Amino acid sequence: MTFSASARLRATLLVGLLLGLGSSPLTHAQSADESGLFSAKQSPAEAPVTFPRAPADLLHMHITASGALQFYVDRGSISVEPGQTVRYTLVGKTPDGPSNITYEGINCATRQWTLYGLWNDASQKWVAASGGDWQRIPENGATRVHATLYSDDFCHNRAVRGTPADLARRIEMGLHAPSDNSLMTNER
Repeated sequence: MTFSASARLRATLLVGLLLGLGSSPLTHAQSADESGLFSAKQSPAEAPVTFPRAPADLLHMHITASGALQFYVDRGSISVEPGQTVRYTLVGKTPDGPSNITYEGINCATRQWTLYGLWNDASQKWVAASGGDWQRIPENGATRVHATLYSDDFCHNRAVRGTPADLARRIEMGLHAPSDNSLMTNER
């Protein structure tokens, strides 16, 4: 069977196209930089994670007036990292039940949060979380705690609102905190 030059050219182009689609775009879409078409998350450049001490100085977060689950941030764990990321220990408590203690980060530039670790009360140690994927912070819903930290306490115009001390003051003030950066101190 003989093929014309144009049929061989079409077959060669088709094979090349299929091989190209099989390696370049799909590989790129699933690459570590998460910049491809199928990506739903972004991994900001980060400093290595160092876990804080056990939570001791809890600041109550004002999320809702009602609800059995109350949230707190440990004052001593709040840090501002490169790339507009705030790291903190979050404590969720019920009136009669156990506490859930996590070490997390919020990236102000991308409106995302991640889980770094969980506190193991029995061993009195942090356990690193597997995965560490960054998740988008929705405006409301089950993760309202992250939306509150992002919008009210930690971030403004895609940037961190100030020093760790500034952020702790915003949490303490709750609903009375100003909406701009007027709490910022001159210490950087």
